[in-house]
Amino acid sequence: MTPHQQWKKFADPDMLTCKPGHLLIQKSNGNPACVMPSTYLKLIDRGYGLHNQSMMDKRPEMMNHLMNSMASNEKLMTHWHEMMQKNPTIMKSTMNDWISQMKKNPELLKNMLGPMTSEPELREKMITIMKNHPQMENHLKSHSMWMDSIHQPMMGSGMGQGMHQSECMWCSDYEHNSMNSHKMMMSDSTKMMDMIHHVWINSEMTKDMHTMMLEDPSHMAMMSNQMMEPILDAVMDDETLREQMIELMLQHQDFMNSIRHDNPEADH
Repeated sequence: MTPHQQWKKFADPDMLTCKPGHLLIQKSNGNPACVMPSTYLKLIDRGYGLHNQSMMDKRPEMMNHLMNSMASNEKLMTHWHEMMQKNPTIMKSTMNDWISQMKKNPELLKNMLGPMTSEPELREKMITIMKNHPQMENHLKSHSMWMDSIHQPMMGSGMGQGMHQSECMWCSDYEHNSMNSHKMMMSDSTKMMDMIHHVWINSEMTKDMHTMMLEDPSHMAMMSNQMMEPILDAVMDDETLREQMIELMLQHQDFMNSIRHDNPEADH
């Protein structure tokens, strides 16, 4: 039976079911419908549907599908990041959660660094943030493999690409450059923000959402554009993750080509 037929027969929201992978939503006219997760978000954002958290709480599988869709939705994640940055408590809690998960699973750190090291514009931002982080700066200058690597000629397919410069940004006489701020485009969808708040007030759902964010490459790419500095700072503040971050950068040929020094005789 369709959701509408079920509704006419049972008149009880708890009795309504959908096909696997579909979400139950109450449309603005009060009728139930089963829709794909991406459609669910569009209906909520446009005011054609109502997010009912109590209905989702009784359907954990549906809630899991919804959170996966939220983590890969650019508009909603723009809201999420903006709200995090405006709330220091939420920001600190989220960073602590992400750092804890990355320390337990190094693959998540690799997933987070992927977009930053692969895209030339993001690499430029990443390098600036690294240069302005004292602990990372000192760590890199004392890291023999790093210093040896950046004073080698460019290699492989990345030759002639990226931000290769004749001046070594990691040597003692480098100049500090300020990073241009990235202005985030925001909409005024209070319905989307309300849905985010429903997740935030449930600590278990928030942890699940943080895991989905870290595991979702599309979210990591969005995060790199929107809030690279706080997450990188949190990673670089942790000695263990800082070392892992350096090891991953050393393995990324295009990233290393973008910062290699032309003059191997320069002072380190």
